[in-house]
Amino acid sequence: MLHSFVKTVAALAIGSASTVLAHSWVDSTKYDPVNQVSLGYARGYPGRSNPDINTEYTYLFSGSPASKPMCNPKQQANMNYSPLFPMATVQPGETIYTSWEQNGHLNNTNPTKVDILYYPDPNKQFADVSERNTAMVAGTMDFATDLTCYSPKNPSSVCFGSWTVPKDLKPGNVYHFVWFWYFNQNSAGEWYSTCFDLNVQESSHVVEVKPMAELVAMANPDLSYALGMTDSIKKELDKVTNLGEGTQPEGSSYSSEPPAESSESPVEIAESPAETVESPTTPSDVAEQPTSSAPAPTPAKCRPRPQ
Repeated sequence: MLHSFVKTVAALAIGSASTVLAHSWVDSTKYDPVNQVSLGYARGYPGRSNPDINTEYTYLFSGSPASKPMCNPKQQANMNYSPLFPMATVQPGETIYTSWEQNGHLNNTNPTKVDILYYPDPNKQFADVSERNTAMVAGTMDFATDLTCYSPKNPSSVCFGSWTVPKDLKPGNVYHFVWFWYFNQNSAGEWYSTCFDLNVQESSHVVEVKPMAELVAMANPDLSYALGMTDSIKKELDKVTNLGEGTQPEGSSYSSEPPAESSESPVEIAESPAETVESPTTPSDVAEQPTSSAPAPTPAKCRPRPQ
């Protein structure tokens, strides 16, 4: 079983290197770059063992539309999480990392940007892409540079950025967020989104925050975290910390093992661009993360995005 899991992970790491067309999505909403594991996923995340993840999960806004559902249709209607791909748990003021794949779009000169959009009202859900102009921005990150990607020269490199959970969110509620990538290499306009939720509590399992240069110097992860939550990680999530006004402590280390509660046999996955899909969802499960300072992708202050 473990042998087949390792083979699948190897396929995930190598199988997609040929595609460089524009498309990307969030693999982990709350990523631990030190241990290279995921502590939470986005709505309806199918996992990278799903051979159709490109067409099922990529959500494109082509031509800068004035109106279109904010999220992929599979994410818009409900908070479809699962024990294998749960929602992340966080606390106000916690610094967390979110990961995606470069897909050949490295740009150190004029990097494209990713915004983390949100509403401070737990009852407010994103409905239309036009809301990108009125929603709050919890953080802004470079999509793919030498300081956000493990292997910049590898078009399939895992990339990530840090941002801070807004301090005005009230524990005991689930809040809706959108990862919004302004690719815009198309003169007509081109954007991508991934919708997710965060379970906000007074305490959570936090990860260690380090300078981005130090984190990306680690070995490029094998994407096993994109296959689902393991039992060992779930046990670590029970170790929570209330940050209060203190600094974010160091995280834990996790033992290596196949994903837990996986009912499907691993399938080799290929990476290639996808374009369409549509609309957002609603929250459900959870994971946890950090607070502190981290270089490169500087977390932006919560603010409305200008028109």
